[in-house]
Amino acid sequence: MPSATKAVLVLALAVVGLWWTQDARRSPALVDEQALAAWVDRARAALAQGAGIVLPQDVPVVLLDAEGARARRRAFLADRPDAHGLAATVDFVTQHMFGESLLGRYLPDEQAIYIMQDTLLAQSGGDVRRAEALLFPVLAHELVHAYDAQTYGCVPEPSALVDVLQDPSRLGQLQALMSLLEGRATHASTLACRVAGIAPLPEPTVEDVREAELLAGDGSLGGDMLASLGNSVGRIKLMQYAYGVRFAQRAFAYGGEPFFAQVFAHLPLELAELEDFDRFVVRWAEDLEAQQDAAEAAGAVHGEDARTPDAEVPTRGP
Repeated sequence: MPSATKAVLVLALAVVGLWWTQDARRSPALVDEQALAAWVDRARAALAQGAGIVLPQDVPVVLLDAEGARARRRAFLADRPDAHGLAATVDFVTQHMFGESLLGRYLPDEQAIYIMQDTLLAQSGGDVRRAEALLFPVLAHELVHAYDAQTYGCVPEPSALVDVLQDPSRLGQLQALMSLLEGRATHASTLACRVAGIAPLPEPTVEDVREAELLAGDGSLGGDMLASLGNSVGRIKLMQYAYGVRFAQRAFAYGGEPFFAQVFAHLPLELAELEDFDRFVVRWAEDLEAQQDAAEAAGAVHGEDARTPDAEVPTRGP
């Protein structure tokens, strides 16, 4: 794979956000900051009740149009010259490939959530209730990303992608991690929507992803080739949702939110485990048994009971 193509692929895969696949057109603002804050509180409460997810810290949630988002990012990155180049490239790739369909995005370096009013309000058709119905699942999804960053520290910042660019063999692990993050956020958002009585956003299937067209060519050879490449990368990104949701559903059924602590404690996740939850469970159980055996062996050497206390591990669910 050419280095430039590999870089675009890695950068696109590592964006944590939520997309709406219809065409977006600019609409007048329908949601103000006060209304946004109220919906954030409602989404947090629903996540706690439906998915067992309680953010340990508040996270800024800002409503921005595309230009406002670019200006805020430029200002933020101006104070971080060490990370400016790579982070700016991630932002550029995100805007170029997904800009017109980007609903929300969690920025791990900024530790903030952007809600894109251009896309949100375009899809509402000028209807306040429709805008709020779209806003709720987006907020819930992005709040899960914030929770995972705060609790597990596993949402990669742009600077962390350097290692993957230097070692392509780690690309599969990045794809598996991002699939876990996106799938879990999508599943938890759906659970929160059930609590709130709001329709969740559609969960993409593998078949949907295969047919997705994010970019259109301009009829020229170069333009069509770039569009084809962009659509291929975009489909791989969207595939994270399709495979990740299935894993998240199985993990939640197995042990609820507490079991995800076990999942994150046993990273990296392999793609084969992402596609086959039972395969992950086998490795997880073997790892726990090996840790217990090592603790018991250490206790025997020192003539004391050095066994680790039983971990708070959920039992198999339905």
